[in-house]
Amino acid sequence: MAPENPPESHSQLPGDSTKPKLPPIPKGSTIRRRPIPTRAPSTHASRRIYVTARTPFRSVTARVRKQLDKNLRSASASGKAFTGRLAGDKNASLDDRVRAIAARSRPGGGGNAIGLLDDAGEVVVLGTGHAIQKVVEVAMFFQKQLDCVVQLRTGSVGAVDDVVEDGEEEWGGEGQERVRMMSSLEATIKLR
Repeated sequence: MAPENPPESHSQLPGDSTKPKLPPIPKGSTIRRRPIPTRAPSTHASRRIYVTARTPFRSVTARVRKQLDKNLRSASASGKAFTGRLAGDKNASLDDRVRAIAARSRPGGGGNAIGLLDDAGEVVVLGTGHAIQKVVEVAMFFQKQLDCVVQLRTGSVGAVDDVVEDGEEEWGGEGQERVRMMSSLEATIKLR
């Protein structure tokens, strides 16, 4: 006869999380949220674009497209472009150039079949919390473009909050600190 002990099953119910909940804050206390750490500012020259829930969709898509075009121009100017490598030998005959294109387009030839850029760079669009929806919308927009490839990565970011009791200064004192986990989404967009 079979043993009567049923196999242990791990339940996925919300109450069965392995991470303990944060303790409740004392009465009369408030939580002051700090900015998310390790976040470099997104500048016009940066390949990382941080998005908030209020960032206009059109401005994000324009910034991504402008950065992709800038990456394309810099790659072709530095000789990383497929056509730039062929144009480097100006004295080659037409037959030699055609053979070079055929050799690079073959599997194992080291290039892509169409002859586009090997490495033109990528742009990363990041968002946490409510901004995840905006990042998904931007990723869907560029996925519909014929010249772009989009990859999505999920993650978590720990944000530190201060528990401030009544009568204390806003950012000073010896109040408690709490780590709050936030969901994040990263969309990597690059040219084909």
